[in-house]
Amino acid sequence: MVGKSVIIEEIETDSERPVILEGLPDIGLVGTISLTHYLAKLGFRKTGYLRTEDFPPVLIIRDGKMGDIFEIYYKDNVYIVRSELPIPQRGVYEIVDEIVNWIKSKNPRLFLSLGGIPDPYRIEINDPKVYAIPTNEEALSILSKMKDVELLSDGFIFGPKALILRKLERIGITGLGLFAQSYLNYPDPGSAAKVLTILPQIGLERVEVDSLIASAEEIRMQYRELMRKTDDEIRRMRQVQPIAEQLV
Repeated sequence: MVGKSVIIEEIETDSERPVILEGLPDIGLVGTISLTHYLAKLGFRKTGYLRTEDFPPVLIIRDGKMGDIFEIYYKDNVYIVRSELPIPQRGVYEIVDEIVNWIKSKNPRLFLSLGGIPDPYRIEINDPKVYAIPTNEEALSILSKMKDVELLSDGFIFGPKALILRKLERIGITGLGLFAQSYLNYPDPGSAAKVLTILPQIGLERVEVDSLIASAEEIRMQYRELMRKTDDEIRRMRQVQPIAEQLV
C-alpha cells in the first residue's frame, strides 16, 4: 500500500517485559550518538527495520553490506531503535503510530527516549544536566530513585519524541524521556556520553564513554550531514506546530 509504514521483524526474539531504548535523530543528535556507541560496544544484533516510502531513496552500506535507514537491534532483553535519517515531517504521524504499536506489542517494562535539550550556554557547561519526562506514576517513581537526573517541570518537547511519549502516556506504558543539555544544531558527543552514564541506574549494562569523548571531533565530522538534515526537519516541524524551544 502506497505510503504505508510497517516495522518488519526479521529475527524472532525471546524478550519478556524488555527495556526499549529509542535514539532517533533530534537536538544535538544525543540519542543517535549515544546508542550508536552503545551498540558498537555491547554487540547488539539487528532484528528488524521500518519499511516506509516516506524516507528518501537512500541506500545504507555498512561493512560492505546493504542496511536499512531505520533499524531495530536486540540483546539480553533490551531493544534499541535507531535511524540514519530524521523522521520526515510529512510521514511523522504514520511512522510514530507504527513505532508505538510495535512498542505496545513488546509489553515493555520501561521505554527510554534519549535526546537533547538546546541550551544557548552549552559551550560553557562541562557537565551537562539530564532532564526527565515520565509518562506515568511508575516512571515518576523510577525517576525519584535516580541520581543526576531532574524532572523537567516546564518547557517544550516537539517532533517524533514528543508524539511517542504522549501516545505511550495515553496507553499506559511506563516511559522516560531523558534529555541532556545540548547544542541546538551541532552534534554533541559530550551530552551523549552523559546520558549513557545514567543508564546503569535502571539496570542496563554500563559502557565506557572515554573513547566517545576522546573522538568527539571525529564524531562531529561524521554526523555533520545527519545534523544538517535533522535541523531541516526540526525547522519544518516548527513551521506547522506551535512549539518553542526548551526553557531550562
